[in-house]
Amino acid sequence: MSMTILSIGLLILNGTKAYAQESDGKIITRSALGAWHLRYNESTPGLNCGIRFISGKRNVDSFAIFGPTSTAKHSTLLFSGSQIPVTHAAQETDLILRMKGLPESNLKGVILPKQANSSTSNLMVAAGDIRTLLQSMRDSEKDLGIWMPESVIPKLLIELNYDGLDKARTAMLDCVAGRKIGGQTMDAALAEIRPVGKSSISGRAYFKGGLLASKQYPPKGSTAVSLIWLTDEFNAWFADVKANKKLPDQIPERIAKHFISTKILDDEGKFSFPRLPAGEYTLLANFNYDKEINVPEVVGQTHTFNAAGVHLGTQDKVVNWSYIIKQPTTFQKQVSIKNDGDNVEITLDKSQTICFFVCF
Repeated sequence: MSMTILSIGLLILNGTKAYAQESDGKIITRSALGAWHLRYNESTPGLNCGIRFISGKRNVDSFAIFGPTSTAKHSTLLFSGSQIPVTHAAQETDLILRMKGLPESNLKGVILPKQANSSTSNLMVAAGDIRTLLQSMRDSEKDLGIWMPESVIPKLLIELNYDGLDKARTAMLDCVAGRKIGGQTMDAALAEIRPVGKSSISGRAYFKGGLLASKQYPPKGSTAVSLIWLTDEFNAWFADVKANKKLPDQIPERIAKHFISTKILDDEGKFSFPRLPAGEYTLLANFNYDKEINVPEVVGQTHTFNAAGVHLGTQDKVVNWSYIIKQPTTFQKQVSIKNDGDNVEITLDKSQTICFFVCF
């Protein structure tokens, strides 16, 4: 395999070691499985506390636990996953909870309408007192499953693996009691897993298959655009990888922090990487576009004879069928931030060029 920045970037960004910016709050604990992130509102102590488990793997199910608010005293579990049915209105459903070593139990839940900018749907389960809920949960779970009863075989909606709830539980109970919250600030935690500065890179990504073709954009909400921070440390590691002609089995944490992904913000490929330091970067795009292909098919034949009945020849009747297929595309662009605080606007595009004497 040719070891290019594009190929290595896609291998890592499609794996488990791509980091994206998270919202404000505190990181309570981190492990190989993921991290617990606590959000709270200092202006309403004891209310509006929420804790979420952020998986260390991409495109896996996740969940959050919310405490009481000014209008609701009960706690709530919110699960997110791609297997949850899409609905345009809130829909109540029966659920089956399965955990290793325990009898299965029945729950009631509500499937929430899917958000336009999300690739997953949400399932809400109302619980009782937040303290009772947290104490009833084990510190770690493997292959916890939430199923929806079907006519013959239940359908798996959510599958979870997590650990570290012992520390997350303490932080959440401190939050609902109005006590001081421990843990790392988001800025401190973010600085450990990705570069942090005052600059930004933003723009739009698209594919254009010809001079007169329409622009095709990556889907809104997808992680189709990523970034590699090209420091001396990364370049030295990359040179060793190319020399060995093999990607190592384990990407060092110090190298993994150079890879960052972000979500597409609208239907025209808008993306943004905020809070970056000055330096050199490679932007990567990876998504599918619609490609029209024409397939000829022989649907019959015409035979020609002369007046004496001698066969003169045969002509095929051909129909051309047109199909739209999804075609993958990957491309990259180099970007330079000269000063910390600069905001760089770019177009990340792949356009088919047409050359006569000059390329357009």
